[in-house]
Amino acid sequence: MYSNHPANHVTTEQTSLYSHLKPVSRPTNKFPHHFIKVLLSVGVVSTLLLATLSSVSPTYAANDGQSSNTAQKLHYTEVEGGYYYTVALRSDGSVWAWGRNLLGELGISDTVRYRHTSGPVRIPQLSDITAISTGGGGYSVAVQADGTAWHWGAGRTPSQVSGITNAVDVTAGPSTTLLLLRDGTVQSWANPEQKLPGRSSAEAEPKPALHKIAGLNDVVQTTLAGLDGYALKKDGTVWTWKEASETNSKPSKAKIIKGLSNISFITDQSEDLLTLDSKGRVFRLNEQGKPIAYHHELKVKKIDANSNYVLLVTTAGEVYSYGRTVTGKQGKVASLSNIADVSAGYYHSLARSSNGTVWGWGGDKYEEAGAPATSDGGMVYKPVQAKLGTDIDVKGKLLQSIYAAVETSETIQVPIKDIASALGAQFQVHTAGAGGIVTHYTLKYNDRMITIKPQESRYTVTRINTLDPQKELVVPLREPVGNYSGATTAPYEMLQGLGLNATWDRSAARLTIDEMK
Repeated sequence: MYSNHPANHVTTEQTSLYSHLKPVSRPTNKFPHHFIKVLLSVGVVSTLLLATLSSVSPTYAANDGQSSNTAQKLHYTEVEGGYYYTVALRSDGSVWAWGRNLLGELGISDTVRYRHTSGPVRIPQLSDITAISTGGGGYSVAVQADGTAWHWGAGRTPSQVSGITNAVDVTAGPSTTLLLLRDGTVQSWANPEQKLPGRSSAEAEPKPALHKIAGLNDVVQTTLAGLDGYALKKDGTVWTWKEASETNSKPSKAKIIKGLSNISFITDQSEDLLTLDSKGRVFRLNEQGKPIAYHHELKVKKIDANSNYVLLVTTAGEVYSYGRTVTGKQGKVASLSNIADVSAGYYHSLARSSNGTVWGWGGDKYEEAGAPATSDGGMVYKPVQAKLGTDIDVKGKLLQSIYAAVETSETIQVPIKDIASALGAQFQVHTAGAGGIVTHYTLKYNDRMITIKPQESRYTVTRINTLDPQKELVVPLREPVGNYSGATTAPYEMLQGLGLNATWDRSAARLTIDEMK
């Protein structure tokens, strides 16, 4: 959305709540040679030449769990799905999210909402992260390599959780969070209440009341099923306790669950516990606490579940889904192989391959699966590949933008207003008429001004503050200015018209913008 200023017919960009306009297709008319008036000079032309890039076609349909377009150096090491959103940990310790931002799920203010994200958004302030977890309803927690814990969502932006210095892993539940410490013990705290609209997310958070779970040591993994906490020990035994149900009360002492041995992994399904033993067999505990065989026809290496369905990863790297699945189909999930891990989001499912590629399927209303919906009703029936988030460096500093850099079939579109602000440049949207129709955009930096019109795959560079300001150069672009997730975006190559060096390293998932040397 844009707010119109009739006095000067210049609009300033504002956040759109539900705007998501794809870039229009490339105009069919050929570039008019007579449009070039005067070349500035040989030196200027050399700085404006567009970098020759090979055409990039993002892979959206799953292909044997592999993709030649997957970045080899950077990859996802963990992925978690919630209500209409996804959180993923990248191999460089950064955390990325995509989907809805109703409660600050993407690590930015809950006053900023997207119709849907068109690319992964980097969670601000988080670096050197080693573990992530989300309770599903918007509240998420991450553990840093130094043992500190950070949380966001539920109406708050990322901040450090006070009093934690030796964590190694975390499990965020709907109402409680479990923290696994370096010494093998477990602590828990009640999740903070959601911050109401109008309250600053920067307000000082009260220090959480941490409770050590008595009777636990040598723990390697935890999970939560409602207020029932579970811990897996090194010796393959599983222990359980009750989390506090009232303020100022404490969790009960942990007790061993009899009949379970040689367990290698645990997860929850609503109020139930699912266990995986060292032989690849899955068991569900019934109401009496007795293990019941669950799909023993499969040899399993990883499991995840929610209240509606269960995901199983076999030792062969195939994925099976049972229950009220996100697509309505049970059994083997087609087009997936070489899968290492899965996550059962509430309306969408996620799988991470052994090479760090993430695939999503099911509900995709906010592109929480990682790519645009492929079927009516905002659905994805065949897994689609999620993109790898792209960092933007502006003059040596990481750009902290609430809008993602969006990879298209031709180039990468960048949030131009935020980049202009980081550069110290001026970006304006010009309109005309009572309806405020956009006529053109201008971008000024130093002694140059770029002018570009909507739907045109070319821009004009003009020297300003010179004796002859009429001289200009017209440069072609791979695609027009776009609008993604409510932000005006531009192909990154356009920045070269300002005399800047803009380099996109796709394999490193990084765009570097700096002065020409």
